[in-house]
Amino acid sequence: MSTSSPKGQPNCPLAEPFGDKLLRSLEYLGFKARSHNAAAACDSISRLVSEQQKYAVFRDLFPKEWRESRASLYRPGQFNKYSERANQLFELINEKCFPLLGLWHDDPEAEFERFAIPPLNLDFCCEEIYYEELRISYAAGLLFYFSDDGIWEFFADKLGFSESDFPAINKDPHPNVWRKHRSPEAARYGELLRLVDHCTGNPWLDSTHCQYSDWYDWSRETIDELTKEYSEANAIFERLGQLDEMILADPRRVILDLITFWNEGALRNDSQGDKTNAKKRKHRKSSKVAGARAGRPGTR
Repeated sequence: MSTSSPKGQPNCPLAEPFGDKLLRSLEYLGFKARSHNAAAACDSISRLVSEQQKYAVFRDLFPKEWRESRASLYRPGQFNKYSERANQLFELINEKCFPLLGLWHDDPEAEFERFAIPPLNLDFCCEEIYYEELRISYAAGLLFYFSDDGIWEFFADKLGFSESDFPAINKDPHPNVWRKHRSPEAARYGELLRLVDHCTGNPWLDSTHCQYSDWYDWSRETIDELTKEYSEANAIFERLGQLDEMILADPRRVILDLITFWNEGALRNDSQGDKTNAKKRKHRKSSKVAGARAGRPGTR
């Protein structure tokens, strides 16, 4: 029985197009031409292995898109050192996982064997800072890092208070600022200060244009981890909305609490609670010691 269609073409929807066959043949001839010595052959094989690794990541991350893809495995794509299929992987990661293309990766001639991620946080080194364009909570966090009059003038215009309305801000934060806080309000303040200080532990938030967090390789583990951290970075920015509302509702109290937290490492209520808990722990310890002594032979 014939397996041909009425037009004489094979009934195989995945049959390789003639154009791709030609490109594959030209790729092979190019490989032979480049591999005239051991060093050149090693370089060519390395590039082939790298391309196959990207295809493996594509199949693993996006199996449906891989099955349905008609992008060529041989024809160059936008990044012209890589095939259309590899370029499709770059675009899918940029669309579905995290921002990848643009900024540092916008040169079609560039090597793309490893990649960097763009910073999401404000870059104090390379960016002009316009307070009016910031979230009010982030601007409040900058009070502890900028000593110029401009930021207090911003708050005077925006919320009607000045530097003289608050205690002096210590040059350095109390060490307890960086510890994990059980109080939800203290936890919000700590998260804000870690964000402004670029010490969140999240590469999307801690890197700057002058200092990349790292160069990353093309692996499933790397893409999954960066996707997770990108989502967490966005969640931190979303939580700033709660602080924005708190500041706008009662600006003087929240700014005073922030300054107290920076200077003392705890909020006023938390400090009182810590002292009460310390007294209770001391009392329990004294009771245990007294009970232990009462139970020892020869102590009566």
